[in-house]
Amino acid sequence: MRARGALSSLFLLHGFVAASWVARIPAVSEGLGLGAVVLGTVLMGNMAGSLLGGFTSGGLVDRFGSRRVAQLAALAGLGSLLSLALLPSAAFLFVGLGVYGLLMSYLNIAINAQATALEARYGRPIFSSFHALWSLGALLGALSGAALAGLGLEPWLHFALVGLVGAATVGVGGRWLLETPVPPIRRVFALPRGPLLFLGLMGLCTAISDGSIPGWSGVYLRGLGAPESVAAMGFAVHQSVMLLGRLSGDWLAARYGAVRVVRFGALFGGLGLALGVLSQSVEGALLGIACMGWGMATLFPMMFAAAANTPGLTPASAIASVSTMSTLGGLLGPILLGAVAEVGGVRSSFLLAATLAGVVSWLAFSLSSYRPRGSRV
Repeated sequence: MRARGALSSLFLLHGFVAASWVARIPAVSEGLGLGAVVLGTVLMGNMAGSLLGGFTSGGLVDRFGSRRVAQLAALAGLGSLLSLALLPSAAFLFVGLGVYGLLMSYLNIAINAQATALEARYGRPIFSSFHALWSLGALLGALSGAALAGLGLEPWLHFALVGLVGAATVGVGGRWLLETPVPPIRRVFALPRGPLLFLGLMGLCTAISDGSIPGWSGVYLRGLGAPESVAAMGFAVHQSVMLLGRLSGDWLAARYGAVRVVRFGALFGGLGLALGVLSQSVEGALLGIACMGWGMATLFPMMFAAAANTPGLTPASAIASVSTMSTLGGLLGPILLGAVAEVGGVRSSFLLAATLAGVVSWLAFSLSSYRPRGSRV
């Protein structure tokens, strides 16, 4: 139980840190006087660092163990978060975001590798509960970030407080993480092939489809005539419902199996979003966004868990492989959806997202390897 509590705190911390940065992007941007185009370019640094982390994190975790990588990446990531508020120019911020994205990617792979090892000891699905805590951390980070911004707290002081709390969390809980075995044969990066390729394609489609909500929900709701306060609720609704879906994900996976849960969940999310958009009403759109959050809630935890069972690969290498394809989807998604919105409007972007959810539903067969086994602790 101590190991589960410690790992839960790191998933919560990862989500909290990520949302804390997102909440203060406007303030950091204004402080440096960045225009929209420059800011968009600078923010790509985070994605570049995440991609590099995906290519190298599996080998790093295999070499030093997920426990050590999780501890060091968490502490270094907290330091990099603070630096983002202190960098003097757009160029330095781009590099700083690259380092931040790299470290957060290392932490992501390490804690998911820990979740794989812990789930094997429990002998039943517990993976989704950790991702539920990530969603909770993101929700708390967004709310606290908005509150501190409203109080006029400077970003550097905000990030320093996050760093102090985070360092204490790592110091107390990190020692209870599992010691995972270091494999005799290690590789830097595993190219996704065979079943792993289908899992990677699922992650890529999900990153584009489900990733449409934070990028476009507010714009679409405003276009329907919703006031700004209601338009801002789109992402909050999505994250709140996703949290509930992940809390029930382990029970659903144990009862019905990962394939059926994701297949019908993605289908439900895609159809719900499509019908909500076609209704052309604020209420319908919010309902569609909620369906998408619920339907896609369990996909990433189950995808990582299934990848960890890939024969011939260590869990860290396999998870890093599919995670990299998901990150690539996060990079391509805004470009693809933006191009579609330019031609056919934001409504068309959401319909494309709903279609990709249907593709995810078809790819659910690739989750058949997700069968937790072992002795309960």
